[in-house]
Amino acid sequence: MEHDDLTGSLCEQGQDAPVMECLIALTQDWTVRVDPWWYPLLRGYRWQAWRSGRGGRWRYAARSLRPPRGLVCVAMARVILGCQDLDTGEVVRPGKVGLWEMPDLAMQRIDLREQNLYVGTAQDILRHRRKQQRGASSQYIGVSYNRTKDCWQAYVRVQGRLSMMGEFPSEQAAALARDQRVLALGLSPMVRLNFPGEQASSHTRR
Repeated sequence: MEHDDLTGSLCEQGQDAPVMECLIALTQDWTVRVDPWWYPLLRGYRWQAWRSGRGGRWRYAARSLRPPRGLVCVAMARVILGCQDLDTGEVVRPGKVGLWEMPDLAMQRIDLREQNLYVGTAQDILRHRRKQQRGASSQYIGVSYNRTKDCWQAYVRVQGRLSMMGEFPSEQAAALARDQRVLALGLSPMVRLNFPGEQASSHTRR
């Protein structure tokens, strides 16, 4: 396992939240947030902030290997979702990894908790990025904001028909309700969930 003082790390209680916030430092003054169960393993490696996106605006956490066959990029997000081996860089399962919420440019932080990651095709990821860039009303699938009623609405498509699930006081509550309906209908894993790593819980409609 590699160790590097340049990639210092911090795992402490957040001031505004009771949950553990685990941060790993990258190069270029960027940091990445991971789940507590991934922190002990990932913190011992040297991670860099590699440029991505148009004009290199975004960053992603990665490390480089130089095996006999040539340079290999090991992306932290792909390791977390089981798509790539941490030590060898070998592809474990195909697919590209996307973020529901893109890196925070102001704080120079990348959220790589499992709830913020998903595996999809290149077209899926590009479509989601375009949605974010257009300033879509919600970062979640199957959620929209109703300005007239000042509430969040959840929906899912079943055999081409739009099925509404009601109105909710928060964006996350609507996203979780949508996930719950997808699970109840047996549409997963054909239909992606907003929170694939969590058990969908019931929420009171507004």
